[in-house]
Amino acid sequence: MSSKNRFITFGFFVFLLILVLSPYVKAWDNEDHEIFTLVDDLEASEGNDVNFYSWLGLEPTATEEDINRAYRKLSLAVHPDKNPDAKSKEKFARLGRIKTILRNPEERKRYDFFLKNGVPKWRGTGYYYSRYRPGLGTVLIGLLVLISFLHYIILWINYFQEKNRIRHYIKESREIAWGKRMKKQQTKKRVFVNDLSFMVEGDHVFFLADDGGEYVLDEETVVRPKITDVIVFVLPGWFYNNIKKQFSVKKTNSLVNSEYEKEGFSSDDDRNEVVDNLRNKTRRRRGGNKRQNSKLKS
Repeated sequence: MSSKNRFITFGFFVFLLILVLSPYVKAWDNEDHEIFTLVDDLEASEGNDVNFYSWLGLEPTATEEDINRAYRKLSLAVHPDKNPDAKSKEKFARLGRIKTILRNPEERKRYDFFLKNGVPKWRGTGYYYSRYRPGLGTVLIGLLVLISFLHYIILWINYFQEKNRIRHYIKESREIAWGKRMKKQQTKKRVFVNDLSFMVEGDHVFFLADDGGEYVLDEETVVRPKITDVIVFVLPGWFYNNIKKQFSVKKTNSLVNSEYEKEGFSSDDDRNEVVDNLRNKTRRRRGGNKRQNSKLKS
């Protein structure tokens, strides 16, 4: 296996390993997620430079009594009964949760850590899922994109493996036909590699199929994968072709049945004769189209 092929295969398995293990990696717990949510909501409502302490008009060294006093003062300003603001309920609920965090020594210690070191950019998949709650459509689209990405990687892996396999058979066939020194010969010689039959003729190596066909081995004939080969593009075409095929079969059956009813056959032989005539007409029609297209091309 070539270094490029090994690199792609290694990267693919590393990606799968990360994908499998990621649900089990939990950097932050639910209390941290709540702090992250409150920080984001407070900055969106009051400004990016506002934190829990500054919103209450306090210093980070404030005591529990200071926190209670500041809470009572600010709650009068944002209380829904005294504030007609449409967002007063949301602000009042946020204020109550912030007061609870600052009065709890353990939770306050957590918040002070994030205030000093900064809130992390990546907060875990659980946080984003609980905060944004993607719908079924979004999840399905995300899965389809992920599957298509993995499918595209697999297509490239198969591409390099196929090229490597052809190179292997060419090398082994020439070595058997020409000898270990690989001295080129113009003779035609049949060889066997891994129970497969090949013909070496000059620079060319042919694979001898069981049906008697000879197929030249050339790694350049391996088709490079395209983005349109992934499942997200292939599936619609597959469904379309199957529906078209079913429709064509139903149309042919309806034509046969209509002819059968119109003619009023006296036996199955008469019916079979009409079916054969319809098929012959279809063949002649198709043949005429092919002849016409060939004339246009010439």
